[in-house]
Amino acid sequence: MKILYLCTFYHRAMIFRDSMNMLESLGHETLAFNAVAKGAEIDAKYASIMDDKVVHEECFRVLDRYLYAYKQRKIKKALLSRIDVRRFDIIHSHTMLNGGWVVNRIKREYHIPYVVSVRNTDLNGFLRFPFFFPIARRIADEANAVLFLSEPYRTLFLKRVFGYSEEKRNEIAGKCYVIPNGLEDFWLNNVGPAKERKPGPIELLCVGKIDRNKNMKSILAAMGLLKERGVSTRLTVIGQILDEEVYADLQKNGDVELVPYQTKEKLLQFYRNSDIFVMPSFTESFGRVYAEAMTQGVPVIYTRNQGFDGIFPEGEVGCSVDPHDPSTIAEAILKITQNYQTVSAACIRDCRIFDWSKIAEALERMYQEALERD
Repeated sequence: MKILYLCTFYHRAMIFRDSMNMLESLGHETLAFNAVAKGAEIDAKYASIMDDKVVHEECFRVLDRYLYAYKQRKIKKALLSRIDVRRFDIIHSHTMLNGGWVVNRIKREYHIPYVVSVRNTDLNGFLRFPFFFPIARRIADEANAVLFLSEPYRTLFLKRVFGYSEEKRNEIAGKCYVIPNGLEDFWLNNVGPAKERKPGPIELLCVGKIDRNKNMKSILAAMGLLKERGVSTRLTVIGQILDEEVYADLQKNGDVELVPYQTKEKLLQFYRNSDIFVMPSFTESFGRVYAEAMTQGVPVIYTRNQGFDGIFPEGEVGCSVDPHDPSTIAEAILKITQNYQTVSAACIRDCRIFDWSKIAEALERMYQEALERD
């Protein structure tokens, strides 16, 4: 099978290359077209994957985002000028609204089946506006498969976009798949033992961009609630500073340690030294850091009805919380500590589902079934 990926952030994430490598190990041919804005920078840590397996094209301006169809036509024109799409069996757009329009038009012109992924930027960005509903409906209706990273996103998408018709909702649901992202081999090659919580303050860890979406304000509020109940906590935050106001709030708290971006080798030790990983983001497509924490036996606190929720039964590897209610975060921390060894052991046991070899097999089945629908 020859598979073409249409991406818009291949240069900022390993997930695409990881899945391509595993699909190639199964005997398939892959290529990625990465459509980006002019002047887009490539982080040094991703330079190694910018090779002959990706066609990287600066094909639109940042301001084109306000002219939806114009931007999508630019991406389509650039893609067709650089790649002979007729040699591929299937095209996979890794976002629905930013790329799905393109593969939909290509299918109409070249009769090439396509798959679309629905991500955070689709559900919590484009699909906040009814203007995009007809576009999303057409893309999903003519797609050969629709992929989600978690069950809550599948449920929310079907309800929001196809809520007008149970018959249509069931029809689209029949070609929906839920397949999570995988982890780099490094994490699964360095799985730690199940942990026991040591006496002393509860060591919390958050790894992510320091911005409003990661919702560190609610973590601080939850720590305050626990302090009122006589429970001591400490928080380590690792990540790039994107919001100075959020950063300033963290700096004011004497129970918070701020650490800049770390390599995965150093990050491993931070996970091992923590008791609970907590990141109650307002929106999250998946959140691979939750899975990374699990490999070290660290229970996780994640957002209800966002990317990571629904992959495991509630309470098995951690707890889901309401990001707007710090008391739910505080209660989740207490609940985990009361059954810590069991939850930690479940993290070690369950983290193997993020093995890219298993995920690639699920993707392979999805592509095969998508081709059968053509």
